[in-house]
Parts: sequence; structure tokens; C-alpha cells
Amino acid sequence: MSEKRWNADAGLLVLRVGLGAMMMTIISLFALGCGDADKDGLTVTVAPPDTASPVDSAAPVDSAEPPPDDSGSGDSGSVEPDCSECAESAATMLHSVAVGALESAPERTAHNALKGFMTSYLWGTPVTDFPDQMEFLYLPLKDLWNESGDTLEAGLEPLMVAAAERNHHVVLRVFVDYPNRPSGLPDHLVGDVPCSVYTEHGGGCSPDYDDPEMLEAMLGVIEALGARYDGDPRLGFVQLGLLGFWGEWHTWPHGDWFASADTQQAVMDAYAAAFPTTQLQIRYPVSGSVDLPLGFHDDSFAHSTLGEVEWFFLPRLIAAGAEERWHEVGIGGELRPELQSGVFSDDYVLGEYAQDMTECIEQTHASYLLNYHAYNGAGVGYLGADRARAEEAAMAMGYRFEVAEASLELSGLADGSVEASVQLGIAQTGVAPFYYPAFAQASWAGMSDPAVSEVDVSPLLPGDALSVRIDLGRVDAATVLEPMTLRLTSPMLQDGQRMEFATTTPWSAAEGSTVLQWTVQCTLGDALHPLGAAVPFPGHECDCACDVDGAFRDCDGSVCE
Repeated sequence: MSEKRWNADAGLLVLRVGLGAMMMTIISLFALGCGDADKDGLTVTVAPPDTASPVDSAAPVDSAEPPPDDSGSGDSGSVEPDCSECAESAATMLHSVAVGALESAPERTAHNALKGFMTSYLWGTPVTDFPDQMEFLYLPLKDLWNESGDTLEAGLEPLMVAAAERNHHVVLRVFVDYPNRPSGLPDHLVGDVPCSVYTEHGGGCSPDYDDPEMLEAMLGVIEALGARYDGDPRLGFVQLGLLGFWGEWHTWPHGDWFASADTQQAVMDAYAAAFPTTQLQIRYPVSGSVDLPLGFHDDSFAHSTLGEVEWFFLPRLIAAGAEERWHEVGIGGELRPELQSGVFSDDYVLGEYAQDMTECIEQTHASYLLNYHAYNGAGVGYLGADRARAEEAAMAMGYRFEVAEASLELSGLADGSVEASVQLGIAQTGVAPFYYPAFAQASWAGMSDPAVSEVDVSPLLPGDALSVRIDLGRVDAATVLEPMTLRLTSPMLQDGQRMEFATTTPWSAAEGSTVLQWTVQCTLGDALHPLGAAVPFPGHECDCACDVDGAFRDCDGSVCE
């Protein structure tokens, strides 16, 4: 059985044929120009006499088969449109978020990685909930090195694992001589490496750092540490340590006990070779340090940081030509212990050795500081207004990225989906860069993985801004109307760590990530229709879809009016 239909509105014949043997009867009906007839289920609507017959009278007729069909569709008149395969729309639209909807909110960065205050869990579990994203490991050389070589698996790795379980990055320093504590000299070197006894700072014995066996052990542990941990996302910063009291690269007041210039250079070169990825820091800008990828740590922060005294931290950097090194390498240190309890109180009195925290952070561009009091001081840490000021200081350190502009670009509406990308204007409003690669990312609910930009924002210095594009691919049109979550990501982030924008919006919750949302819709009379909605229009055979630019378009791309 074959079936042919013609559009009745055009006055064309609709013919249903049962058996091939009835073909001649049907042709006769055309010739007679009959009206409507119904015989044995056969319905025929005949065209007016001046309408061309859909049957080619010159074509041969086979009594067993219908005439050949050259249309390819079985129709020889107008064809019902196939609305399931519409052309992709050529419309493109950029939907911008009003600038006033993007507000600065530094408090959203309170838990951002690799910045702020920290403590050492080796000194006791914190008794406060002060935000911490890092922790200090201060280890004796003998825990990491013995006569057979490195003992990192037993001496360091368990501590790294524990820190990661707390969602912390580690700041590591290895020491040999810590005044008022047992010597960190490996046991096999005790008695072989000469040392000088002292009573200052609680007493101890300062080893001969130039002794060949001493130097061999130090260079050996540096190489082993780099081979095992360089680029490890659990390790944020390595302080060179090893030399001098507390590993702080001095033996004051016994200056002649300190390592020679050759030994200092050998240690610095070894660290630079072993850690091409992980950030390194040294206590002072000693000769040769400025030419290496070494940052600095001020262990008397806010006590002897700023001022005119030549041995203070910032004057030393300036004298060495290292005051701009923070552009590439990080600055850290420790808030001077005797200042920790009172530096944020109303009673804190500024002086030569009691300096303003905000000024110190801004001028040194510090990213982090060791501050035991914030977590354990007097069993309560900071309270009330002191706590609020301490949190402000912590958030003032390091990087801070804000969303200054945001636009959603949509194009290619087809079959209820669109191509989408988000364009962000990102501003650096902190005091220092982020010292590892960092990228903006965006996600809608239901996405298997966030979409990530290809542009690294970490080189941005304070005051700089950058435009980035995040391609979201083809998404369901309904997804576009959902809240979009923005944050930053880095290969240095572990599970449980985060980097939030310092930006809030009307769609963002009180805490957590920055959220954007767009209303993409079309207006028809008094009704609003969301992106992708299909609406029938008079005179259009297919429903018209709400397109990305707010216009309704037919299946062929023409605007429906």
C-alpha cells in the first residue's frame, strides 16, 4: 500500500490508494473534475480544473505499482516542515552583571590557602578556631638524616600526612642548633664535628658549619628533600634554615662562629637546585641571595621590621636591592613572640620596637606569619576586638582577587541548548601575588567538572587587573538560568583547601564561593518566557524559540513577530 497527501488549503488532491488495480479509476476521477467522493474508505479531494494535476499523465502506468516518485519524500506538493531539526541560531549576546552587584568582601577569603597566620602543631593542638591554612614544621636535622642518608619516610612524611589531613600546607624549616633545646646534630656527627658552647639565648653548642662532614650532611638532606618534595602540593614554603641559631643565619653575638661565605653560597645553591618549583625563603638578604629564587622571612615581624635602623628587616632588603623581590618570591616570617599577645589591643603603644601591623604587612608584602598566640595564647587566644583586628590582619596578608566585571556570552541556540562562556575582569587587591599557578573556574549545578580558564592569574601584582574567559561549552538552555559558582583553583590546592574571590553579590550566600546569576528571557505581551522556551506564533509553521538576545526566532532563524 502507498499513501499520498497534498495540502487541502492549496486545493490539491488528497488520494489514498488501496490496491494497485484501482489506479485507473482514480485517474478518471481527476479527469472528470469530481468533487468529494468516499467509496470503500477511499477519500478524494479534487483540485479545481485549473490546478495542475500531481500526476504526470505522460508517465507510464503499471497496473501493479503506483507511478514513480521523484521527490525522494513521497510527496509531490508542499512538505510538512520538520521542526525537530532547526538550524543553529546565528544570534550572539553578551549579558553583563551590573557593576553595582559586585561588592568587595575580604571576609570571604578568611580560609584561603597559603596566606594568613599559622601555628605549629608540634607545639600543641590549637585551643581556638582562628582560621589557619598552614602549619609550621620546625625539625632537627638528626630527624631527617643519619649515617646512611635521609630518614624522610620516618622523620617527615608522617607529619606531612597529618598536616594534609588538616587541609594545611606545610612551612618547613630544618635546624641544627636551637638555643635552649637539644642539639639537632645527627648522632653520627656528634664528636666529629667541632662545636662551640654558649650560654646566650638559653645556651647550646654551635657546630662548625664549615666542617666537611657537616657540609656534606646539609647538602645531602637538601638534595633528598628536593627529590622527594619539590612541587608537592602539601608543601607551601621551605625556609632554608640549617645555619645559625634557630636556623636564622646568624650566631649573634658570636659572629665569627657563623658559616663562611662559601658555605652559605653552597647551601643556597643546593636549595635553588633542589627546589625549582616550591617557594624558598631565607632569613636575610646575604650576599648572593638576591640573584637566586629566594624569598625572605622576618622572624621579628613588627618588632624590627620598618624604620631607619640598618639591621631591621626592610632596610636590609633595600640595602641589598631586594625590596622588589616580593614580585616573584614570597615574604613570610613570625610575629615577634613578645608582641603577639598585645599587638591588636587598645593598649598597644607604637614605638621603635613596637610597630604598626598594617604598615608592616603593606610595606613588606608579607603573605603569612607564625603567630602562636592566635591559637594557644593564655588558653583563649584573641578575644573580642583583639580577635576582630587579628582576623583583619590575617586577611590583609598575601594575595586577594576580586571580580570587577562579569559577562555571560551566549550563542548558537539549537535544540534547547546554547554555547556559553563567562568573561571575568579580575583585579588583584592584596599586598602580594599568589606564588603558584592559579586559574579562575566557573560551574553550574549538574556540571561534572568546573570549567577552568586558560589564563594564569598568579602574575598579577597588587593594583593589576586582567580579563579572562572561561569556556563552558554547550549547555542546556535551562542551565543558563541557574546560579553560577566562581572560585579560583591551583595545582597547589589539596582536597579540602580553597581559594575564594573577595567578592560578594546579591546571589551569594553569607559564606563560601561567589555566585552569579543571569535572567535571560523574552517578552511576549505581558508574559515572560525563559531562554529556549518554544511559543507558537501565527503564520509560522514551527514554534518560535526564545533566543539569547531576547527575540523569538523561527526554525529557519527568522525573527517571529
